Amino acid sequence: MKLILIAFLHTLLLMGTQAKAQFTQAARADYLNVIDELDLGDMRNTMLNVGNEGLNPNRYWTTGMEQAWKAGGYWDANLKRQANENFLLLLEDMNGGVVDPGTMGSDVKMTKKSFVSDKQLRVLMYTHGLRSQPLLMSFSSQSAPYIALKEALRRITSYCNNGLWGSLPPPSKKVELGGSDPAIPAWKERLRLLGYKVTSVDQTFDTQMMTAINDIQWLNKVVPDGSITATGSTYKYLNTGCVERARQIRLDMEKLRWFPQTFEDRYIYVNLAMTQFNLIDKQSGTSMNFRTINGRTARPSPTMKDKIVYIVINPYWVVPPTIFREDKMEDLKGLSPSQITEYFDSHNYELWNSTFTKRVDPSTVDWNSLDPNSDNLFYIRQRPHLGNALGVLKFMMTNPYAIYLHDTNQRELFADGQRQLSSGCIRLEQPVELAEYLLKGTNWNRGAIESAMAKPGEVMENDTRVNLQKPIPVYLVFQTSSMNSDGVIRFSEDTYRQGARLLQRGAF
Repeated sequence: MKLILIAFLHTLLLMGTQAKAQFTQAARADYLNVIDELDLGDMRNTMLNVGNEGLNPNRYWTTGMEQAWKAGGYWDANLKRQANENFLLLLEDMNGGVVDPGTMGSDVKMTKKSFVSDKQLRVLMYTHGLRSQPLLMSFSSQSAPYIALKEALRRITSYCNNGLWGSLPPPSKKVELGGSDPAIPAWKERLRLLGYKVTSVDQTFDTQMMTAINDIQWLNKVVPDGSITATGSTYKYLNTGCVERARQIRLDMEKLRWFPQTFEDRYIYVNLAMTQFNLIDKQSGTSMNFRTINGRTARPSPTMKDKIVYIVINPYWVVPPTIFREDKMEDLKGLSPSQITEYFDSHNYELWNSTFTKRVDPSTVDWNSLDPNSDNLFYIRQRPHLGNALGVLKFMMTNPYAIYLHDTNQRELFADGQRQLSSGCIRLEQPVELAEYLLKGTNWNRGAIESAMAKPGEVMENDTRVNLQKPIPVYLVFQTSSMNSDGVIRFSEDTYRQGARLLQRGAF
């Protein structure tokens, strides 16, 4: 009977096993020989506690494995072999993510990070005294955004486990500053759990509560009106369950595992979900934080890492192929030759042939019969001026996708709540301040930069390129949850549906 039970448990163990780490069979054998030196009980404890890292423990230590363990599995060779396999999978997941970013779609320009060699793994194991938990942590992200999310997950999970995050009562009416409602104390307590400064938990909608509500409404991509209604997005935000919020954080931690384990001492971090720009310079103590305008849902800004290598003052704007085909060609259809000329002149546009070697008179083109799928199309280029679509400053990166950071001629849009409006590039609220920082120590001080920038009514003949003495890394991340230095846990909607796609591809 005991043999039958053990055989049954082994079957459960194998049935519960998840996908194997992505190595060749020969290479896997080398890794497993290394892993085999780890203690089974120690590995079990580590795998059962990976929820702290936003991973699913059941992916690594299954119900079948636990049953085999409780049946005396410490000396079970089959259980040890399966634990070795799953712990190797855990290390790889921690290193580069459960989901291969290359499978996520065109808005994720990332590839799966390579894993250490079996020899390097052995060195790491012995460095950590053959202890599985420190070994696992040596693969964990050390970036500031990841560490902040890990703490946010700990807090939200604690609220869930201790029954502190129940359903909130709706308001009996529209509530705003100075008003009162029996539901307000519960809302204030929820705001306190999120980290907002709320000292009074009475029924009054006070200024501290309004400050928090305004912040949440920005996160909901609406201009704040400082009120709550039973059917509005603010009440829905506060009443979202803690299980869903914890899942949201775990999905963002997964995205951050696609990036390098440690970030540089000086870098730019753009949160695409919250349309926020952050610059961190640990050595100088410099930091910047301001709003961005980035890709709309139909043309999302890509998740990727790159670097700014030079700045262009008074840039030309070459209309990207997608915008040319989907927007400009539609604008020009049905216009008369004189209207076409007026359209180009009023926008300071030039038309160039497909090889960009010859100017073309746009009024001579039959825009109605032009095939948008043809490879023999034209280029539209906008001359440098204050009304240029890129504004007067462009921050060039190295990617082949024509994605960069820039000024804008629609500066009023930064006051909007919904700022996912562009065709993929990142528009900056404070481009001059960024240029001043990046060019510090050169002849291009703020005065020189502003002097060179086009003035109202001025159309420039040339652009000016200024190389950076030291390129700065740029991280573009669609992160729907965050926790800043103020300790407030914030959330935004999954407008690019990256979280939904992750859920389809991995066990979270």
